[in-house]
Amino acid sequence: MKAAILTGYDKKGRALELRDIPVPEIGDEDVLVRIRTAGVNPLDNMIIKGEVKMIVPYRFPLVMGNEFVGVIEKTGRRVSRFRPGERVYGRMELKRIGAFAEYAAIHQRAIARVPEYLSDEEAASVPLTALTICR
Repeated sequence: MKAAILTGYDKKGRALELRDIPVPEIGDEDVLVRIRTAGVNPLDNMIIKGEVKMIVPYRFPLVMGNEFVGVIEKTGRRVSRFRPGERVYGRMELKRIGAFAEYAAIHQRAIARVPEYLSDEEAASVPLTALTICR
């Protein structure tokens, strides 16, 4: 599969490479999602520039991308809430990002079904932004 890979931090934000890598393996509580749309936001730029390495020290090479919309291709044996063919969106877990790829493995707790009234583009912009709390 194709994926956007970060091979090292880059203060100019231009270090991504398009590479062929294996489709990720899934665990018992994971789903394999065929990515249709990925959101791009300031967190992605911060990761590329190394601005969050004190919080999450990523290892390279790293598949980039934090939020997505896609269709479930396969489920782990302990996944009961979702089925193949369902359209879902989610925010990749901090230690296991990877939405800038054709496929991503993600824990079932990090996804939800996409409301039918949202397009893929609209839905892909929601998961990370939805974590913002207004007071």
